[in-house]
Amino acid sequence: MRLVNRYGVALLLAATVTGGCATTGTPVSKGDEDEAAAAKNETAPKPPSSEKIAEAKQAKPKNEGPKISASAKAEFDAAVKKWETAKASKTGINPADCKGLASSFSRISEPALAAQAHFNAGTILEGCGYDKDAESEYHAALSANPAYGPAMANLGEMYYKQNNPTTAKSWFEKAIEADAAHSGAAFANLGAIEYTQGRQTGDRSLYNQAISNLRRALAIDAYDVRAYSILALVYYTIAENDKSKLDLATLTCHQGQEIEGGKDYPPIWNTLGLIELRRKNPSRALTFFNKAVELDPKYIDAHLNIGAIGLSTRQYEKAAASFAAVLKLDPKSFDATIGMGVASRGLKKIDEAESWYKKAADLAPNSCAVQYNLGVLYQDYKSDPNNTNLNQAKDYFGKFRSCSNADQKKVADAERRMKDIDDTFAALEQQKKMEAELKEQQAEMEKQQKAMEEQQKQQQQQAPNGAAPSGTTAAPAPSGGAAKPNK
Repeated sequence: MRLVNRYGVALLLAATVTGGCATTGTPVSKGDEDEAAAAKNETAPKPPSSEKIAEAKQAKPKNEGPKISASAKAEFDAAVKKWETAKASKTGINPADCKGLASSFSRISEPALAAQAHFNAGTILEGCGYDKDAESEYHAALSANPAYGPAMANLGEMYYKQNNPTTAKSWFEKAIEADAAHSGAAFANLGAIEYTQGRQTGDRSLYNQAISNLRRALAIDAYDVRAYSILALVYYTIAENDKSKLDLATLTCHQGQEIEGGKDYPPIWNTLGLIELRRKNPSRALTFFNKAVELDPKYIDAHLNIGAIGLSTRQYEKAAASFAAVLKLDPKSFDATIGMGVASRGLKKIDEAESWYKKAADLAPNSCAVQYNLGVLYQDYKSDPNNTNLNQAKDYFGKFRSCSNADQKKVADAERRMKDIDDTFAALEQQKKMEAELKEQQAEMEKQQKAMEEQQKQQQQQAPNGAAPSGTTAAPAPSGGAAKPNK
């Protein structure tokens, strides 16, 4: 059985640089998201009740295995052989053959084999992408045996993929209730959901529950590399400034890498990179993130983390390349979109930066990060003769300050920036007032100068025969010859 997604849960590193950040966003408001999740949970199929599970468990023979007819066993074995042959071919299972392979199992009606047969049909169909058909087969398995844990676990995974963790969690819990001894994947999935919910809500008790369930998963299956990976992430998250917890996260990663295939498991390298960043060793972290991408070029989280390091070290071209790789894989990635905005701003491509930020706003209209980054862009990088850019910046910062989940350090910075804008306008107003007063003074001086010149002109015109006007003294006439030196 699988975990809740391809690699379990992977932490997205937030890119933090001066005046910009890339944070995980959602394209709907929190209220809308909660309402949609509640609606999904309300309409989703419910797992068997505890009473039905207990009744089914009691119905099983205690001292002997279920009786299976020879014909049913032969039919089941033939279906398994047919599936193994198809899987072993060079091209693998052809999707066109999936429904035929699945029907080889689903038509088996022997009560002792029906649950397992429908489950096998469901896994084949799900592997080929026929999720609706697979879901029907898993429910058919539970109709045959309400205590069949593997079908509950796989249904939980399907509902998790449908972005309905609340329903998924209830199915994982029932899978454990039905058959705890064989529910390693259900324990791991439950731990993964609790870890994610802990990050979303800040409820640290959920981290403790996640650790407990992940440890139980590893007690059942000590070779589950994905469970090690998620457990390491939990330790990393609760470590904060606790070096011992960070060491424990590192140790858990290394334990996972000791398992066969563990060194080729990208999320563990990604977590090691996050740990090195926490230890303020970005160059080593970058090595680990690059290793994760080398192992899986489609590993979005590692690309985002590489881009984040590029932003923090002002290597904007490299950051843009990483975010572009993410957008090629997921055109609606909020983190990559706003990251492209920060990178474009760093490259002085201001119009491009604004365009990326507005695309991010379309993806997540209520994102605090978008408002803050647009505020910085308009205050520090946009210019307008009438300073309308400053008014726009102040408006964005005001919206950011109103965000319920805004980072408080950024809120303080936004308030400082708003005060700077107010001070700038006050200084501009004072300068404008002083310039007006100076202009008035110059006009008065020019007026007085002009009046004096006009008065002198009138006096000259009134003097007879060119005589000096009254109030002036004529210059003495020069002597008739040069002065001679005394002999």
